Amino acid sequence: MVSLLNRFGIFYGWWVVFASASIVFLSAGTFFYGFSLLVSPLTHEFGWSRASISIGFSLRTELGGIAAPVVGFAVDRIGVRRITLAGVFIVAVGLVMMSRMESLAFFYLSVLVIAIGMSGTGGPNASTVISHWFRRQRGRALGFMTLGGGAGGLSAIIFAWLISDFGWRDALVIIAVVQFVVCVPLAISIRNRPADLGLEPDGQPMDMTPATAGGSTRVSHEGPETTTAQALRSAMFWRMALVFGMSNFATTAVIVHQVPFLEEQVAFSHTAAAASVTIMIAISIVGRLGFGGAADRYSAPFVMAIGLGFTAAGLVMFSAINQPWQAVFPLFFFGIGFGAAIPLRSVLQAEYFGLRAFGAIQGMILTVTTFFAFVGPVMAGFMYDASDSYRLAFLVLACGPAIGIPLVLTLRAPWAVASEKPAPV
Repeated sequence: MVSLLNRFGIFYGWWVVFASASIVFLSAGTFFYGFSLLVSPLTHEFGWSRASISIGFSLRTELGGIAAPVVGFAVDRIGVRRITLAGVFIVAVGLVMMSRMESLAFFYLSVLVIAIGMSGTGGPNASTVISHWFRRQRGRALGFMTLGGGAGGLSAIIFAWLISDFGWRDALVIIAVVQFVVCVPLAISIRNRPADLGLEPDGQPMDMTPATAGGSTRVSHEGPETTTAQALRSAMFWRMALVFGMSNFATTAVIVHQVPFLEEQVAFSHTAAAASVTIMIAISIVGRLGFGGAADRYSAPFVMAIGLGFTAAGLVMFSAINQPWQAVFPLFFFGIGFGAAIPLRSVLQAEYFGLRAFGAIQGMILTVTTFFAFVGPVMAGFMYDASDSYRLAFLVLACGPAIGIPLVLTLRAPWAVASEKPAPV
């Protein structure tokens, strides 16, 4: 593979981006974005409440957050490739388990198994390896990688078709088999760092300037090589974690409840509601690529603040729509903001804390943010059960990204603070 890419003048880091994105698409994205398609079938077959089903999704999120530091430490020490291979196998097992469930307890158990596997195959691990392979083009590369998650959202309509034609149980088995067969060879092809192949980040000598390297106009700064303990003692760490936690509070709730909301309160058919997930994730691609690339050129906190504004605006619009045609407006704004936050978390982390303990620090951030991701869907489910409506829930959810806007603007990287100190006289 290396010699083939060299023959066409393609930097191997871009293959790492492609392989990582494909794994995220098949092993993580499909189930994450397709979960809402299971809400109605599970409700009809078992009579479970929306809150009970939402707890399952939140358990997946929370266990992923608890496992994230452990996985992060392992990634820093044994590399992404081995962790990814293990994750692919565990996800497949969990999907097959879910296809055989007959009780709420077994549903929760299968979700937890899938969550453990997704900790090894999801975007955070891909972000870690790509942050090592790229420096000046990091935001752009991370934006392209997150297209894997976006494509997972686009596959929601395929998942809906599988459920319609084969039933939700067989649909889960089909997904398990496909992701295992495809993802194992892709994981084997990943290399943890460019030095493993005698290469440099971005495929260019490290001392090249952005102009000569054809990169962005903003120099890509990296923070000091911070340890996990040093990061945890930093106010910047907790501020950053809170920003993305407030964002996840809102976005995960929409991922879970978007389909039933549109079916029941906006007169969408089940197929159209599933297609809305596809449309929203397709729109998020603009946010992933556009905002990821913008972070290579402009202040990453400012770029993130704009993305949070799009998310909050989309949620307010969701609370107000009554006709199917009106859904285009919240889907557009929410999709842009949702996509923007995905690559920016890794961009900000690398700028503030460096790469020395990237996986472990990322894991600790995810532990904090997943608490909020746990609360959001469950709160929305309880509010629906109490009022038979999601509209008030969307307004409450909009407060999360709105609070994050002033908070993210207070972030200042260590290198920036140091550069503003007066020189000694």
